[in-house]
Amino acid sequence: MQSTSSEPSPASSIIRTGIDGRLRYSREQRQDLLEAFDRSGLSAMSFSRQHGVSYQTFIAWVRKRRECGDILLPDAPAFAEVMVQQPSHDPSTGLRVLLPCGTVIEIPSRSALPLAAELITTLRRPC
Repeated sequence: MQSTSSEPSPASSIIRTGIDGRLRYSREQRQDLLEAFDRSGLSAMSFSRQHGVSYQTFIAWVRKRRECGDILLPDAPAFAEVMVQQPSHDPSTGLRVLLPCGTVIEIPSRSALPLAAELITTLRRPC
């Protein structure tokens, strides 16, 4: 297994028990794996495959930790307050429409919008 920053430290070895070769992990190993999972950004499936842990076993650890309330809180808030400002519209500024054929229509004010819409509709009709 290659060492990366998302892997837990191999503080103690995995103990194989039973005829079927089941792997047993110490509490410290489980905690290290869960902390590495939190930092990894991977899905539980990808992380468990990458670290050679049965997906079902790993999910059981995640659920148990969630039920016990041992989930690590992120250092920074997940959401940040954002202030949305309304764009300032200058009524003297018009609207410029560039048509695919290269024609430019400049609409000086809101009061001219219905006329511009009618003009565009008329221009779309075949001659």
